[in-house]
This record gives sequence, structure tokens and C-alpha cells, in this order.
Amino acid sequence: MKKMVFAYPNQRWIKNDPNTTWDLYPSTLCLLAAMVRDIVDVKIIDAHFYNLSQDEFKKIIGDYSPDYVSFSILTSEYGETLDIGVSIVKNVNPNIIVIAGGVHVTTNYEHVVKSSQIDYCVRGEGEYVLRDLITFLNGVGTLPKVGLVYKNGTDVIVQERAIVDDLSKIPWPAYDLIDLNAYLTKPLRDFGPQRAPEYPCLNIVTTRGCPFGCSFCQVEQINGKKVRSRDPEDVINELLFLKAKYGLKSLIFLDDNLLMAPNKYAEKLFTRMIERNLNLKWIGMAFALFLLNDELLELMRKSGCVGINVAIESGNERVLKEIIYKPIKDLKKVPEIIHKIKSKNLFCIANFVIGFPGETWDEIRDTIKFAEGCGADYIKIFIAVPLKGTKLYKIASENGYLSGDSDSLSWRYGSITSNEWTSKDVSILRAYEWDRINFSREKIQRTAELWGLSIEDLQKIRKITRDSLKI
Repeated sequence: MKKMVFAYPNQRWIKNDPNTTWDLYPSTLCLLAAMVRDIVDVKIIDAHFYNLSQDEFKKIIGDYSPDYVSFSILTSEYGETLDIGVSIVKNVNPNIIVIAGGVHVTTNYEHVVKSSQIDYCVRGEGEYVLRDLITFLNGVGTLPKVGLVYKNGTDVIVQERAIVDDLSKIPWPAYDLIDLNAYLTKPLRDFGPQRAPEYPCLNIVTTRGCPFGCSFCQVEQINGKKVRSRDPEDVINELLFLKAKYGLKSLIFLDDNLLMAPNKYAEKLFTRMIERNLNLKWIGMAFALFLLNDELLELMRKSGCVGINVAIESGNERVLKEIIYKPIKDLKKVPEIIHKIKSKNLFCIANFVIGFPGETWDEIRDTIKFAEGCGADYIKIFIAVPLKGTKLYKIASENGYLSGDSDSLSWRYGSITSNEWTSKDVSILRAYEWDRINFSREKIQRTAELWGLSIEDLQKIRKITRDSLKI
């Protein structure tokens, strides 16, 4: 059998930012490996998790001598690591076929495919695309008709994005190819409020897609608007297997919009978690606030939920409707729903975004004021980043709102400007209002509890955050 490597490059090859550099869960690599392990010999290399140097990565590639290497890149902020990794592989052997995929490649494929060293880009959900591609490269069948971007001489061939209609047909990730215990017992990042309820902890995605199409979000470009879900019974079976084999104690649902899955998927999943005595604590990273009610919250609590993250985005109704396209019709109800969440003894973290093109300085201040008074246990404030493929990027680029290089955007710093404020203004405001709201004398103890840190350690992180602000 031919040999294939699935790899994450080390993000530290270009920078080590404590706010954006964190471990990637290996399920993506393991899932892709599961799709092809019967037709190629497979090896997984997580250069970031193990903090491999470029020389160490090169030696592993050289020793294994693969025929194919597939890189997965989550965010364009670390897109340069793809170029470094590909260069290393081609230096080992220029005949190795390099395949690139992930969010960065899907949303920025025009830029990525320019590299003369990348043979194929996978656009969209690549499980079946990859299998068909490897089958073709092994000398059987034909080249896939969807999901690829590649060069044919001087021409660039761009196929339609690939979408997997039935997630229940995809196999479980090939966890046996990695030391899963190492991932289950280590947080994805060294600190933060959304830590695992208890270790060992699994990060899991059970649905794909989101119908809302918020202007700043890439999900529509990556997974489409149609929400698809796995069979709840299959999810439970996988979790029971991991609990028996690895002693799993908690979950983090990374789904983009778990509650939006059709046919009452969330209710069915939570109900089966209860009926099959799963007994795993869990938190949800992205829940639609306006879909929560007393009955659902009680079901969540009984199934093991200890807290959720909700996306409110703005405290100004005009911004929500005309700029973000977020379907929150009545902001006045938000504190009431958050109160219901907390009444079930669940913590609530709320997301807000500031610095949109067309947003006034007073409207930005509206969001800060609303965030402070909404009742959430912890507030996260993000700066609007015009990511490739989003409506926000189109608006910002077409109207001259971008203040930096669109191919090197950062999650931490503003890159949009306006007549009323600059990216510098928004970056400073975001950092100091986040600090003021979450670390006041009245809230710092609760914040420390959510982070799982002492107040003394929390104070050190606050200072690092302020000191590292580039203005």
C-alpha cells in the first residue's frame, strides 16, 4: 500500500500568541484518516500539539517516506504555516503529492492554489472528495467532479464546494492512530472560561451548517446553510465507547448551531443521553439564545449540561438587523432568557462583536453597555474581522474599509476603519472594556471560578493581555 500523512503544521512556526495559538482537536485528521485507511497506510502528525520544530517535522516525513501528505489549516491567520509545511515536504521529496484542506483553504482557495508546490486543494467538506482523489491517484477510477481546486497547466480548475448530505454514513474518527488520552486530558488552550467541566474531556461536532448567514461568519461558505446532523444513537454509541475505553467524563459541543438541526435533533440527543445513562458533564459552545425555553433548558440540565455560550453579537438593534443579519428580534428579552439559563444552575457566556463597517461609535458603545448589563457570567468581546468569503469581507473591501492586508488578518486586532473610528480605537476599546466588565471587584471571583484559576493567576493573564496589545 502507498503511504499517506495527515498533518497539522505547528502554529508556533510563525508566532506564539496566547490569545489565538491553541491546540486543534485531532478529530478532523482522524476522521479523514478513517476514510482512506483501507486504501493507504496512514500516519497522523500533529506538529502543533507536540510542538515539533521544522527540522523534527522534516525528519518524521523523511523517515516515513509518504506518497501523499494532506495538511489541514483552520484559520487564515496561520495560513503561512501551510506554506512552511509544504516546503518542508517538497524538500524531502518533490514527488510527494501535497493536498491542502480546511477552513483556510476552503475560503481562500484562490490564494492557496497559487503555490506551485500544492498539488490539490480540497474545497468544502472533504471526506468523500479525499477518498475519491486518493483512489484516482492510486490508479483506479476518475478524478472527483466536486470539491477540488487544482492547476491544469496554466489553468486553475475550480470545482463546486463539496457537502456531505448524510453525516451518519461517515465512520467514527480513527482514534486508534493517535494517543487520544493525551488530547482528552489537556485543554486546547492554557487558559480561558470555556474549559472542560472535567477531564478526560472530548471536543465533538455532531452537526454541520447554519441557516442564518451572519455577515461576519464563514460557516455558510464552509458547510452551507442546510443544517445536517448525525444519528443521535450513533453519537451516543461513540460516546459510550470512548467512556468505556478512555474514561471519558465530559464533553464540549463545538457545533456551530446545535439547536438548529431539523427534526428536533437536539431534544432527541439530550433525551437519549439521559435514557442511556451517559452521565457526562457538557458545555455548548454556540447556542441560539432565542431557541431556548424552560423545557429545553431543563432537558439540557438533566442530560449533564453545566453551561453554554450564546451569541448575541450586538446591543444595537439596527446593527443586528442591517449589518450583522442576526435574527434576534427583541434585545429586551435577552436578559430574561439569560436569567432562565442561570436559574437552571448553568453558567452563561455571551459573545459580542464590535467594529463593523457602517457601525457608529455610539452604536459600538451601545453594545458595550448592553453586554455589561445582560446578566451573563462572562462577556467575550470580539473585533469584526472581514474573513474571506463572508458578506463582511465583500462590504469592507468594496467600500475601502480595510486598513490592512486582507491575507494576514488577525483575530485580535481591528482591520476595519470608518469616518468615526479607526482600527486602533476599536482594538483598545475591546481590550479595556473586556477587562473592566469581567474583572471588576464584584465579578472577578466568578470569573476566576469559570477560568479555573486563582485570582492571582488571573491577574497575571490580565496584565499579559494588556501588555501584548499592539497599537
